[in-house]
Amino acid sequence: MHRKSLLCYVSIFLSVFLFHAPSVSQHNRDLIASYEAAEKFYDRATALSKSADYDEKLEEDYNRRALAGFRGLVQKIPAGPAYDSIRYFTFFRIAELEHYFENYQEALAHYKLAIRTKQQSSLADSLLFTPYLYAGNLFYQMNQFDTAAFYFQQAERVQALYRTPLQETERLYNVLGVLNYEKGDYRHARNYFLKAIEVLQPSHPFYRELYTNYHINLAQVYFRLEDYDEANTIYQKLLALPYRTPYQNEIFHNIGTINLYLGAAAKALTYFRSISYPEGSKSLIRLYNNMGTAFINLGHPDSARWYLQKATDVHHALGRQTDQAAHGLTLKIRGDLEAGTGNPHAALKYYQGAIQAFYPAYADTSITANPSKFSGIFSFLNLFNVLVAKAEAFQLLFEKENAVSWAQQELAAYTSAFDLLSYVESTYNSDDARLLLNRTRYVVHHRPIEVAFRLFVLTKDRQYLEDVYRFDQQNKASILSFKQLTDQLAPANSPLTEQERQLKTSITRLSLRASQQADSTALADIRRQVRDLEIRLEKVQDRIASSTEVAPNRVPRIQQVQEMLDDETAIVSYHLSQRDITIFTITGDDFHAEQRPLPGAFADQVNAYVAGLRESNQEVVSAAGRHLHSLLIPDLDRDARRLIIVPDDELNYLPFEALQDSAGKFLVAKYSVQYQYSTSLLRRQDKDFNAHQTLSFAPFTKGAPTDTALEFSTLPNSLQEIRELDGKVFAGTSATKKNFMDHFGKFPVLHLATHAVAGAGEGQSFISFSPAQRREDFLLHTSEIYNIPLQNNELVILSACETGAGRLVRGEGILSLSRAFSYAGCPNVITTLWKADDLSTAYIMKKIHRYLDEQFSLDEAVRQAK
Repeated sequence: MHRKSLLCYVSIFLSVFLFHAPSVSQHNRDLIASYEAAEKFYDRATALSKSADYDEKLEEDYNRRALAGFRGLVQKIPAGPAYDSIRYFTFFRIAELEHYFENYQEALAHYKLAIRTKQQSSLADSLLFTPYLYAGNLFYQMNQFDTAAFYFQQAERVQALYRTPLQETERLYNVLGVLNYEKGDYRHARNYFLKAIEVLQPSHPFYRELYTNYHINLAQVYFRLEDYDEANTIYQKLLALPYRTPYQNEIFHNIGTINLYLGAAAKALTYFRSISYPEGSKSLIRLYNNMGTAFINLGHPDSARWYLQKATDVHHALGRQTDQAAHGLTLKIRGDLEAGTGNPHAALKYYQGAIQAFYPAYADTSITANPSKFSGIFSFLNLFNVLVAKAEAFQLLFEKENAVSWAQQELAAYTSAFDLLSYVESTYNSDDARLLLNRTRYVVHHRPIEVAFRLFVLTKDRQYLEDVYRFDQQNKASILSFKQLTDQLAPANSPLTEQERQLKTSITRLSLRASQQADSTALADIRRQVRDLEIRLEKVQDRIASSTEVAPNRVPRIQQVQEMLDDETAIVSYHLSQRDITIFTITGDDFHAEQRPLPGAFADQVNAYVAGLRESNQEVVSAAGRHLHSLLIPDLDRDARRLIIVPDDELNYLPFEALQDSAGKFLVAKYSVQYQYSTSLLRRQDKDFNAHQTLSFAPFTKGAPTDTALEFSTLPNSLQEIRELDGKVFAGTSATKKNFMDHFGKFPVLHLATHAVAGAGEGQSFISFSPAQRREDFLLHTSEIYNIPLQNNELVILSACETGAGRLVRGEGILSLSRAFSYAGCPNVITTLWKADDLSTAYIMKKIHRYLDEQFSLDEAVRQAK
């Protein structure tokens, strides 16, 4: 454990002590002399640790003498506030030294004594920072991550009291980055690592070591974010430093790991072989694991076994000082090796050991047992991967022996893996982190669906159909679902929620400014501001989350869904895999699922059909529409009049209303069609829009100013679609973004008849209001809409081109302007999929309002207008 002097604490102690004791007695002189004698040995050990003539035994001797001196001093310190300073520093020094000697319980006891002494005194609050930080580090070393996080949070609160960084604040930011990294919240981890690098001063006695360490951590974040180029750039810059980095082995190791992940196993081995970790280093376990994996990838199982055995030997030699997660990876890789060579029984034993290594709270050694409850901070991604690998081993056994029990065990392992992700998702405060988690889930989510459906076919047990449904819905719109639930638990007008919204708005504005910034210095400054705001936002979201706990599993049971349906409504939900399409049909009194084989080039067929609709190619539309109707539309109950479609992947682009049956009849002629992202977002619709009050905007009316830079033309018929609506109308130059922001919460219905752009990147999707000199004054970007509280709005009508278009995020849906309004809290959004003629759009929108006034339901009003 590297230590360093604590900012001349001796002189601080003396000044405080002498202030309280102007007449220095002989006893007090003896106290000072005893402290200085112990401190002298402490300082010698510290100086030796930084010396080129470092001698470990001599350092240990100095530290033992220092510890004996400080311990002997404890009994001599009188009670009373005059001695608080010497008492605090003595306790802290003992804690530091016991920490050095790995007497962890003694160290913790004295860190706590130092904290208690400060809390009961008038000493400076800053003195709490270091014992909180060091105690947190110690709990982290002991794998007590939740307790460590608590102490780090206390240290961070102390730092927040001061404008300038306290001594060792850079270490705090680094360890907070590590904690976020280990729970998979990589964006927040990146922010903390960047903050640690910024705070670290060149005058720091361990500057080179910490500078390298923090940059390695930052590169690892980019590695996890799959930005391999950025990670590699950081490593190459470290290798090009004018001095030899003390972490050259780690850099070569991580560059090798990047190549291993990219499939260049031979190149990875060249880096691994250039590494020379010292004997007994726990980093050897990770190195041998990676070398074993490389040889597996190269088709050399014997070499792989040899290196994995070396990793195991190091683990046993280290004892309690080992890296438990690295050993878990050894077991997981060994299991992969056995499974890959046709020995699933042996693989399962290794996998079960890996589960215990990754999740120490779980102790069941049976290969048929899986964790069902999760708590705390642990290596969740490794645990998820080994549970999936375990499920795949059971699949191998089922394929060999055709025993239903093996398929059931496969499903049980997948259930545990997905319950784990649901738990982890509930601990996140960031949508970015949840989105990354969804990517992890999406890669394998079709597998439990396949095995559950297989079990239903084999057993006819309908519980397996419910399992098929649950696994599918878990991977649909989880971010929207999570947001809706937290909105219900955290009132929109609470001080914390308002603080969160203001921070998000500031971040959005800066991010939009960054997307238009060409000056590199200004861009770097904006990014620093965004990073600091995101760190503040995380703290606010932590406080919100502590009072708004959301249950990990939010998918409603089939019975709960059925209770929301009337006799005329059917839900049709889809799941696409590479080979099949699974179609779920839910009515008030029935639920069934069927699988149909997908035709070749199915995605191309959907794209061709959508293109035919856009281009009014009747021949393509008719032929493809009938084919897709026969594939996608199940047999429905005769009483059904309303369909709620829950699409999947490419089906999000498909307007189901336009599908034609064998007689050429459009689906919309028989059913009203609604769309939903997930059944977890379903709510009973009881809102009556008769005589509704509408806030309307038409900025591009005839004669109003247009924007030539964005090529926004006049929409001469836009005023016609809103001018007769009850409520408030803003047209032409009065249809400003400011008026929208000032009035949106005062009306249940919003109608925007304007131009819109659907783009794929940051700042590229927006709705336009009346043009102004600065874009930020009239363009309402998607990222801004996310931060608008629309819980008081019941309906948004987006009468603009392509407001339903956007980038498809698999499992989450299309990231469109309309989705942004849903995220912001509005339960109903009417949108467009592509460019529409101004006259026909105005005609349809007027019809929708007319049918709503005639007391048609929302979906039926849209159907009648179409």
